[in-house]
Amino acid sequence: MEMRERFLRTLQFQSVDRVPLVEWPVRTATMRTWVEQGYPEGVSPNDFFGLDTFYTGIPIDMGIRPRFEEKILEQNDRYKIWQDDLGAIRKDFVKDATPGFVTRSWLSFPVEDWAGFEEMKKRYRKDAPGRIPENIGLRSDILRKAPVPTHLSIPFLFWTMRDWMGFENLCVTFYDDPALIEAMCTFITDFCIETLDGLLDQMQVDIAELKEDMAYKHAPMISPDMFRRFMKPHYIRLIAYLKSHGVKLVYVDCDGYPGGLIPEYIDAGVDAISPVEIAAGNDLLKLRKEYPTLGMMGGIDKRELAKDFQAIDREVLSKVPEMLEKGGYIPHIDHAIPPDIPLENYLHYRRLLTKVVYGETIDRF
Repeated sequence: MEMRERFLRTLQFQSVDRVPLVEWPVRTATMRTWVEQGYPEGVSPNDFFGLDTFYTGIPIDMGIRPRFEEKILEQNDRYKIWQDDLGAIRKDFVKDATPGFVTRSWLSFPVEDWAGFEEMKKRYRKDAPGRIPENIGLRSDILRKAPVPTHLSIPFLFWTMRDWMGFENLCVTFYDDPALIEAMCTFITDFCIETLDGLLDQMQVDIAELKEDMAYKHAPMISPDMFRRFMKPHYIRLIAYLKSHGVKLVYVDCDGYPGGLIPEYIDAGVDAISPVEIAAGNDLLKLRKEYPTLGMMGGIDKRELAKDFQAIDREVLSKVPEMLEKGGYIPHIDHAIPPDIPLENYLHYRRLLTKVVYGETIDRF
């Protein structure tokens, strides 16, 4: 069975020869630490750990274009104040101690009101240079023949509005100017549909990812009531469009604890969620019981992998076999792999998970 069929059938609760063996990309700081611990420099994690290729990306840029010019406004030995490529003014450390795990300090954002929104709209045109490759026809032919799933990444409503306004400003605007929120949600959804119109019929898009990240520890960043009012109608509209044009599976990328948003996702047509962060309060087995038809990816607690082999065994064996039996689940770490996970621990985890996936008998704990 090829990875394309295996991935889709797994998340659609259909029988497979085995579930995919995949992982988050290894961040720069983690790889740097692992190389010091003996990882062969220059070898890809897929080759070294025997991983499946997760998917291949659809070459359509659904984000801001053109991006803003990056420029430093002030700098000393420790800090820099600069404009990033999304137009935000930030204060960051000059030297990044842990590349791939960035802590940002925000000073201002490009959209503060209706006038800023009107200016931002100019950067979301279908015909913007670089948004769609000139050889999209040839690429579409190749993608239809790919042995791995094809994947379209869509920065969607909360994600995009937060990039424009900042988290705190966005949250206040839901109350102070709900008409602006509605206008932005409508515009973002219209942009997605207009940009993809005529393209989805050319290519085979297996999976669409709605990037949101609208939850933190123990709670979502937006209430279910507000999601229903402002965002759900646009979810329904976009997902219906995607699926009517051949997209087989739509999932939401949301860190943290989405909680009461999950039934709203499902009702709007979402098929799966990722990465199911355990530190935020998610529980794979409880979620599976509560939402028996929801696909899930992730859910392996990264903190346990930083401890010892026994903790890793307990983490994997306490949830993965049962989740595989119930279906609709692809195991991987519940977000980026931090550098405090020793290479030997991660190797043990991969060996154990591979045995579980292939159905080998393992003593529990």
